[in-house]
Amino acid sequence: MNQPMTPQGSGPYPPPGQQPPQGSGQVMPNGRPRPGAAPQGPAAGSPQFPQAPQHVDYGLPKLYDTSVRPVSTLTRQRYAPHGIQQPQQAQPQSAWATQTRRIEQVSQQKTPVPVSTIVAWVLAGVLGLILAVTLLIGFASFVMAGQSNPVLWPVYAAIAFVSLLVIIGIIVLADRWDPQPLPLLLIAVFWGAAIAASAAYILNTALIIFIYSMTGSEGAADFLGGAAVAPIVEETSKGLGLVVLLLVARKAFNGPLDGLVYGALIGGGFAFVENIGYYLNLVDAGGTITDSIMIITIRGVIGIFGHAIYTSLTGVIMGLVVRKWGTIPALVAFLVATWPGIALHALWNGGSSLMMGAMGLMGLIIMLILEMFESALWLCLIGYLVFDESRLTRIRLGDYANQGWLTHEEVDMLATWKGRREGRRWARAIGAPQVMRRFIRESADLASNRQRLLADGANPKAVAEERRLLDRLTANRQELLAFAR
Repeated sequence: MNQPMTPQGSGPYPPPGQQPPQGSGQVMPNGRPRPGAAPQGPAAGSPQFPQAPQHVDYGLPKLYDTSVRPVSTLTRQRYAPHGIQQPQQAQPQSAWATQTRRIEQVSQQKTPVPVSTIVAWVLAGVLGLILAVTLLIGFASFVMAGQSNPVLWPVYAAIAFVSLLVIIGIIVLADRWDPQPLPLLLIAVFWGAAIAASAAYILNTALIIFIYSMTGSEGAADFLGGAAVAPIVEETSKGLGLVVLLLVARKAFNGPLDGLVYGALIGGGFAFVENIGYYLNLVDAGGTITDSIMIITIRGVIGIFGHAIYTSLTGVIMGLVVRKWGTIPALVAFLVATWPGIALHALWNGGSSLMMGAMGLMGLIIMLILEMFESALWLCLIGYLVFDESRLTRIRLGDYANQGWLTHEEVDMLATWKGRREGRRWARAIGAPQVMRRFIRESADLASNRQRLLADGANPKAVAEERRLLDRLTANRQELLAFAR
């Protein structure tokens, strides 16, 4: 039985953190040969190929190039570029052209559940419990107030939950290229709904009371509370959820699309709890059915993406930094990454208050039109980031194809929407759709891990993850070709 290629400390695999022999000065920081470099002879212990793998230039947009990072004497070794590990043998060029190579079935390797996955599930469970307690306290407070029918609480909670489901649905579609682990998505929603919403409520209330005590003006306290206090407090409390996700699951936070996904879900969870409060406060204030329909339309339909947009911008900025410069710079970037979200949040709160005061209903309509335009731009941003993610996957898998791990046909199959559709269609025809799905998913993970190695340097965990994914890549190919016998 053919076994997957596994590193054993000798042979074609270099020790963790060590680059494979590539010749002095002949390789760029991104692991590719320098233009015009002289061909290098085989080094001791390097794989022997009948002929060198065909090299294809997949391009390198500036957004993905990590070689421009300024390094000092102290950081040069820490951020040393990590070369691609070498394959044991060349891959057959006709793998997907003929599908006739006979390879024995490869048994699936059972690997232990990573500690980070266990931590993520535990954290998701804890946050879910906190959310349940938060909602229970809110319901109990509403009932004890005795001002309205208790049945209204679950009704308005369900209406607010529908808006959350819409946001989740859009994010799931946006996350189809390289889906994020379920526990991390749950952490994002629960953080926004439980931790961020609770912290914001306490801090907003305390600061508004402080402003009132200093100014003695209820109008000033309300305006500053909405236009200044709430944007800063809420975007900071929501953004801290992104910091937690980056620390807990760095390997699943690799770019701006990942940051947008997590940020939008955090914002959606926050809006879910906040909307319940707004709907019920209007009822307590004596609002009519017409008033309820209006506020649900404003907050749950026209302005449905407000909080999702604000926090997702923080995630996009952190994702751009983590992809290009690594983990620590991304954590530092959080200090300024919240500013665009704070600015848009303050513009909406303060602008709607001023416009309604000056123009009444017409001012509110103008602000809602601007909100719809902002939402349209955000949806366009999602579309671009999905394209950007697929392009990065193709470029990084191209790095491995140029080293002989993949054929260039396989890169087109694994890293384009059309190629994936054709690959799945072929896999269904031979009865291996699950294997193909796993092949596509783990290849995307390999591309993301490669970008992390370039940004963070030869981190031992990332190097070990690269080895595991390369073994899985070989095993997936062998299993697919075994089905095609």
